[in-house]
Amino acid sequence: MFPFEKLPVDLIQPILSQLDDRRDLTVAAIVCRSFNYAATPLIYRTVDAGIKDKNVLHPSATLLRRPELAQYVWHVTETGDTVRKNPYVMGDITSALRLCTNLVSVTWWDRSKSAEVNFMPILEVLMTLPLKELNLHTQYDIGDRAWALLNKMSGIRRLSVWSLDWGPPRVLQGWAELLGPTLTHLELGRCAGVPPTVLISVFLQLPLLRDLRVRGVPSAAIPSIMACLPKLTALDTDYNGRGKYRSPHVPLPSLRSLTVQASSVDVVGPDQLWRWISSLIPHAESLQSFSLASFAVQGQIAIPHPFIIRLIRLHGKSLKRFTVAAAEITPDALLYLSRDCPLLEELECSGPSPNVVCSCRFH
Repeated sequence: MFPFEKLPVDLIQPILSQLDDRRDLTVAAIVCRSFNYAATPLIYRTVDAGIKDKNVLHPSATLLRRPELAQYVWHVTETGDTVRKNPYVMGDITSALRLCTNLVSVTWWDRSKSAEVNFMPILEVLMTLPLKELNLHTQYDIGDRAWALLNKMSGIRRLSVWSLDWGPPRVLQGWAELLGPTLTHLELGRCAGVPPTVLISVFLQLPLLRDLRVRGVPSAAIPSIMACLPKLTALDTDYNGRGKYRSPHVPLPSLRSLTVQASSVDVVGPDQLWRWISSLIPHAESLQSFSLASFAVQGQIAIPHPFIIRLIRLHGKSLKRFTVAAAEITPDALLYLSRDCPLLEELECSGPSPNVVCSCRFH
């Protein structure tokens, strides 16, 4: 039998990194010493809290007991549920976080009204770490104190902010200038009610942005926002059709990926939705992925045949993914997509019957 302990760690680790289940990595770690050296950093690369049988399971206890493991931690997920279940664990959490000097990303989830109280001790530690990615998903706003601290954080490359209900929309006013030199990916889940002029003033400070996901932005203002972002290649937004806004005087960036959320109530009457989508992708042979996430309010969404023809004419040679879920397209349009898009790898749509969904992968 080949002696596994003679295998170099540099060879073992790429193989073990293909394992998705931490239990498999734990088994690999006890095979031999070289496997242990390779598996241990992978086991602790991503850590998160959990609650099982009403008991809080948190990796902070292990990291405090064996602080040498903290150097391997890159990604951390913390939740308000953990703190509410055991308020005394916060001291261990912050102490363990301070040890994670190679931390890259943090995700914070909280559904409670005490989001600010729960998050502040963690945020104070995060301010001292070389963080590159931050995800804030809360039911309620994390509060002015937290935002005052966040507005001093720099070096972030990926940022996601989703506060679903209470509190003012947070659209990075006062923070965008610090984020501008590094931020490439941004999600803002609650922009409804924010004037387009404010949004544009923020996005003008984010010239490196390549991937943008926003909700609640007036659809008429989306082209002007895109015009502020010359490097933008991926856009995920919803269509609300409200209001008017002046058209930009500079060319739009060439999108490779466009995702639109719409309901059937949006397409009652004139084909404003389809004209608006077409206006976002004027550059020929740039779009690689088009997705329409739709839901029925007043019947099924039917994609007009002329829209499909125009999409194929402009982007047929580059399109790889066309997924419109429950939206209906005609059999002829389905034929044209499969015939005239030579790079197409994935196609998902509905036929004339709402109970029939076509889903294909091409190889």
